[in-house]
Amino acid sequence: MTQPAGPVPSLLEQAPTDLATVRREDARRVVEAMEAWRKRSRMIHFFRRALPIALAVITLGTVGWVIARTVLADMADQAAQQSDIRMTNPRFYGQDAQGQSFVLAAAEAVQDRGEATLIHLTRPALRLNATGERPTEITALAGIYNEREDLIELSGEVTVIDGGTGFRFDTGAAVIDTSTGVISGRSNIRGRGRLGTIDAASYAIYDQGARLVFEGDGDRKVTGVINMAD
Repeated sequence: MTQPAGPVPSLLEQAPTDLATVRREDARRVVEAMEAWRKRSRMIHFFRRALPIALAVITLGTVGWVIARTVLADMADQAAQQSDIRMTNPRFYGQDAQGQSFVLAAAEAVQDRGEATLIHLTRPALRLNATGERPTEITALAGIYNEREDLIELSGEVTVIDGGTGFRFDTGAAVIDTSTGVISGRSNIRGRGRLGTIDAASYAIYDQGARLVFEGDGDRKVTGVINMAD
């Protein structure tokens, strides 16, 4: 029977080495566990600070979006309300108290934003007693048609061609009452026709030219020339 080549270590000799290894493994595990805990702690600390900030940003963004949509909607409504209602080459038809018809035309008409019954006119042209044999025609650069008051206010190079007398009057402004057919103005007026000429500070034309009233103002007197019949 052969003998072992060298001495066989006993259990007592191997125990210290195994115990040291176990201790090193335990220490390594403790270090790794501490490092993992530190990482989790840093992450928890980060989210504790970041989450409230993120929630605040989301809340502010939501509130800002709601406010922005409200403002944009209000701006759109205001733009829609402020948009002009325009008509090109409009025609307005009516009758006065005597049943005589009138026609009001213009190059353009714009409804007033503040008062729907007011219509602003560009180059208006009015014909009184439109279906009669001797209509009166009035033109101007601008005007306002007040549908509620049955009034037409003309301004700028106003020309009145009276169908009853054949006179042509040039003045700066005129007011026409479409319910009565009366034409009047507090502006200098000059007229000429087959009967002569007239120059005055104010005027009024009644009954399709059957009655003409002229007035002076201060130093400006009513002047005229009458052509005598042959």
